[in-house]
Amino acid sequence: MAIYVRCQRCRTDIPLKAVSGRDPRCRNCGAPIPSKGRTYKVVVKYGTRKVVKMVPHSLELAREVEAKIKTGLIEGTYLDKKKEAPKLDEVWKRYLEEIKETRKGWDRDLNRYQVHLEPRFGKKALDAISPMDVQRMIVELKKAGKSPKTIRNIAELLNRLYNYTRRMDLYEGENPLERVTLPKVSNRVVEYLTPDQIRRLWHVCRTYPDRQAADLILLALLTGCRRGELFRLKWEDVDLEGGWMILRNPKGGRDQVIPLNRLAVELLRNHPRVEGSPYVFPGKGGGQRVELKSPWVNIRKLAGLPRNFRFHGLRHTYATCLASSGQVPLQVIQRLLTHQSPEMTQRYAHLVEETLRKGAQAMEEIMRGILTEADPSGDFGVGPSK
Repeated sequence: MAIYVRCQRCRTDIPLKAVSGRDPRCRNCGAPIPSKGRTYKVVVKYGTRKVVKMVPHSLELAREVEAKIKTGLIEGTYLDKKKEAPKLDEVWKRYLEEIKETRKGWDRDLNRYQVHLEPRFGKKALDAISPMDVQRMIVELKKAGKSPKTIRNIAELLNRLYNYTRRMDLYEGENPLERVTLPKVSNRVVEYLTPDQIRRLWHVCRTYPDRQAADLILLALLTGCRRGELFRLKWEDVDLEGGWMILRNPKGGRDQVIPLNRLAVELLRNHPRVEGSPYVFPGKGGGQRVELKSPWVNIRKLAGLPRNFRFHGLRHTYATCLASSGQVPLQVIQRLLTHQSPEMTQRYAHLVEETLRKGAQAMEEIMRGILTEADPSGDFGVGPSK
């Protein structure tokens, strides 16, 4: 019979006695154990039976739970009300119905589940999936060449499924993701096209037979819009006379009005409309488009772009062109990209600084030209005193 305290960083369970002194720390990762907000794990063994319960925040409650379980086991009156753990496939079916209505990018979650999670864990009950199973999946995905971001997305989907079962009172057991260290991902990756690559991409798109897909790619390049924002774009949200469009339900959550430059307006004026469809770039049957994979791969190949260049790189290209022009402040770029905070836009700050540095350097050339007329020797009196 024992009570443990769970480390918030590495999820190691530490005996309560080991965290009773001053400045207690996790014996596994060294992280400090706070005095408040602790999660307690109660473990009671009696004969061949073992009962484990998680108790948040209250040590007093954890001790009460421990005492009741012990008494019940000794007297033979303890009844573990823990529900039978559902299989992951059962949870996924319920979860999918919910996220179709509430979550953007649910189609990507569907792909992650079908390709990576279903073959491994779909037929397993939730309490049969161990941290070692999840860690083994991560290792195998790394060996298969998957990026840290991809691996993290897959693992986080599994984590959301466990959290969903707790929220819906479907499962009371432990979440194996709480004991797994996920790959670290850098959000500051910036991929963008060179001027020559932009010219090739533009030429390919202007001659590509699928005008819907090609024009969507060009508009992403001209506006920096995200793929999903263009998938949802309707003609009623586009004002070609005023030169603006409304992005409905973007990543930040609030609708955004963004201006259209003249190239974007001209592109949309000449873009073919699909009869009966409200969408600017409709999918099958005139409904909302849900993917662009095949056209994007073909166009990327025809334009000679790097194989790993993502569609999202068009957004980075848009921002990079603005930042390196020296004409657009970061605050304006932030608004155009509909970033909710300036931190996301800071990844382009070095380009603005470099442009400013070149501008300052230009003053040297101007001054040298002016002063050389008066003193052809080139000694302008700014060096060491003689």
